[in-house]
Amino acid sequence: MDDREEINQLLSRVALRDAKAFEALYRKVAGRLLAVAMRVVQDRGAAEDVLQEVFVTIWNQSAAAAPGQSLTLAWLCVVTRNRSIDSLRRRRPEQPLQWTDANGDEQSHDIQDESGSPIEQLLALEGEGRLGHCVDALEPEPKRAVLLAFYDGLTHPEIAERMQRPLGTVKAWTRRSLMRLKGCMEAYV
Repeated sequence: MDDREEINQLLSRVALRDAKAFEALYRKVAGRLLAVAMRVVQDRGAAEDVLQEVFVTIWNQSAAAAPGQSLTLAWLCVVTRNRSIDSLRRRRPEQPLQWTDANGDEQSHDIQDESGSPIEQLLALEGEGRLGHCVDALEPEPKRAVLLAFYDGLTHPEIAERMQRPLGTVKAWTRRSLMRLKGCMEAYV
């Protein structure tokens, strides 16, 4: 039996929750998958974390594979690569927010813009115009959800976390608010 067939059989047994097959699979492919992760993240510790995530995924999701779909070493490599890329995306820059430059002047990355948020600037320009009137007609929390989505660029889960509200509520607020804004703006046409 060649290497690929053995890995495929081990993956099939792991889907049936065979712990010994899972251990054998780990011994068989962990080195290869660690190399894939290392190529992407360029850090051994981060690559080991990715490898752990991959094996948790294998244990939890191999049973959920579509009927007729065989899980292979190629699938494992793709999962590892994707998890590695996700790991890089989650990393935060490791630069201090404040530092002293070569001239001795204190510098800072995050300086608050005194001109206000984009929506505040737009509403100030719009004054008592249509958009300002329509946005002001929204209820406070749904209004905030829409503004966070469209002017701060937050996703629904990020808005739900920031506002400490259920995700479904935030989605409903956003949709209803957009429908109200549309109706309000069409009334002016």
